[in-house]
Amino acid sequence: MGNSLEYRTFESLQNSYDYQDNSAFFPPALDNENCFSRHLLVNKFLNTKEPKFLFWSIEADSNVIMDPFCVETVNYWKSMLIDSIDESKREIIETLLKNIGLGLSRQRKLTDSYHYDSGFVNNFDGENSYISFEVHPPRRCFRLVENFEKIVNKINQIKILGLDLKLELEAKYKVKDLNVNFSEPSNIAAQVMSINHNDLKKNINDKTNLFLTPYIAEEIYKDAKQFTLGLEYIVDTFQVVDYWSPDKKR
Repeated sequence: MGNSLEYRTFESLQNSYDYQDNSAFFPPALDNENCFSRHLLVNKFLNTKEPKFLFWSIEADSNVIMDPFCVETVNYWKSMLIDSIDESKREIIETLLKNIGLGLSRQRKLTDSYHYDSGFVNNFDGENSYISFEVHPPRRCFRLVENFEKIVNKINQIKILGLDLKLELEAKYKVKDLNVNFSEPSNIAAQVMSINHNDLKKNINDKTNLFLTPYIAEEIYKDAKQFTLGLEYIVDTFQVVDYWSPDKKR
């Protein structure tokens, strides 16, 4: 059996930046619901207007610096820096621009992240191992949420039909010894998710030896679900997303 772990939220795992939550300097040109990037964290920036998501996206993929929304943001901040006479604003904008460079210097070592079909990611950051959900690349971003909710829906369906919940779930998901005495379907689904993930054949290079508990599985699902709020235009991660749709501004 691998090592269990304490739960750490997605945001707690990220680097911190000065003024990272300050949305006052979001480019007006990007305040448009049709804006769409192939980088999920950039989309989160567009949705929340909080620059931390842009900085984290640059950490995950240096190519983000060429994303049109990143370019527009940097140009907007540079223009404000030139035009502004308010020293307090200048200080914040200068810091935001410096954060772009800081993000480039904090490139994530994604070779120590191992992605599984369950939707969970085993990570090693050089000191600690932990399990998280996917944010890069975007094609897998909702996989964990979808997998979890499909199990919850199946549980509800079985209950409506009046079938034996334990037998039906163990047969469908090839698991054993489920505790189905919880009132919340999510608690039962978390068991299925954790067992399935732990039974997966691990990547030969994955040395994390992590063991996913039902509690951690459910907490990561909740975190992923919260993260994806406002990103409704990514409909189904099992389908090819048309990044070149003429209806999307880029």
